[in-house]
Amino acid sequence: MGRVENEQKGRSREVGFGWREAAPGEVPAPLAIPVLLPPAKSVKQDPSFPQASPVIPAMAAKDWSTLPPDLVRLVADSLLATNDIDCYMCLRAVCPGWRAATDDPRCDASDPRFRPRCWIVLDEVFQSQGKEMLLVNTHTGRFLHRQLPLLSDHYVMTTTRNGYLVLADKSPPHSASVLNPLTGVVIRFMVSVLQEAGSFAVLSLPSSALGLTLFSDSSHKIYLALPDSKSFVVREVQQAPYGFFRKAVVGGVYADIVGHTVIADLCRSLMSLDVADLAKLFASGLRDATDLMCFPVCLAGHMLLVLYEKGSVFVLKKDVKIGKLVALDNIGRYAIFIGPQRCVAVDADKFPSIEANCAYFTEQLGSSVHICKCNIKDRKVERISEAADFVKQDKKFVLTADCPSTIIHLLSGYTVNIPDSQLALQQVP
Repeated sequence: MGRVENEQKGRSREVGFGWREAAPGEVPAPLAIPVLLPPAKSVKQDPSFPQASPVIPAMAAKDWSTLPPDLVRLVADSLLATNDIDCYMCLRAVCPGWRAATDDPRCDASDPRFRPRCWIVLDEVFQSQGKEMLLVNTHTGRFLHRQLPLLSDHYVMTTTRNGYLVLADKSPPHSASVLNPLTGVVIRFMVSVLQEAGSFAVLSLPSSALGLTLFSDSSHKIYLALPDSKSFVVREVQQAPYGFFRKAVVGGVYADIVGHTVIADLCRSLMSLDVADLAKLFASGLRDATDLMCFPVCLAGHMLLVLYEKGSVFVLKKDVKIGKLVALDNIGRYAIFIGPQRCVAVDADKFPSIEANCAYFTEQLGSSVHICKCNIKDRKVERISEAADFVKQDKKFVLTADCPSTIIHLLSGYTVNIPDSQLALQQVP
């Protein structure tokens, strides 16, 4: 469609994705009224043979646009319940009556119902396809290809853990904006993106507003701005808390779901653990605490901590009775993917070939990377394949030439790669 509508409340606008709204009275092809075939020529039948009455499709004489508003809203709410916001947008495009019966995401950019929560952007596909990106719903297992014409006029700084795209204008001073790829709503910020190397994230603040956050690994500073902020607010934190919060916000958890108080509580619990206590979890002890990777993950509404160190994976949950973190041996139907950059949990029932109650992690040997699987219950570890799954090229790990591109490889690649921003690549001499 490629059109840009006028900015609405919340400094938002909508971008076309290849669908169009139907004209009044028009019905899109997927929901078209069944076509009645012309009647066949009559054939003489045996009078003793019982004849069936002709069946007329129930909706043949009905217009989809006449569905009661309550029923339309019920269908719309079911789509929002699974975070299938793109389907919700298609529903609203059917006819004026259906749009009138449902809320417009452009009218309130802070409405949590229209925020991507269960989606991740598979960056490798996104980077290779230019204006096209591939998303996957980690709760339902549904893949979605999306065309984004807006990317022609912007640099992609990053794709965030909760499904947003952080963009920068191509012309100086490179003002920042956040794109919801499922609704097309763009939230523009007054601040310009910082040239300092770091990782961007989009946070849901207690006021329901969305905040843009930059984590600077070199200075251990955290920068935060609201859409109307004229400059970033800077917070400098110690190295250990900084590392945890960076993993939590950038790589491990949905900020929209758990909130900042839960992350802070987990941070305090983790900081209170003695290295000797952590070492007891690992059969050979904890050789070096600095090698320990820790990600917070939300499963079925519960906050868990995933620990990984050289082939050993543990999932911890805080026991409120004793006030300590304890190791779990069962995470139900879920599976967890762990990498040096990010961690993601998926519903294994929705993804063929992924085993439940397992953690998948990457093991690097020189320039080669193997995908391994650890059973949470018995701690048994095995490789997915004997041959290497990834090889390192420059700063990126790519699939080997003879390796199939399965969902396990796509999700593992997501955890090991965070591509550089397009603006940073433009500034490399």
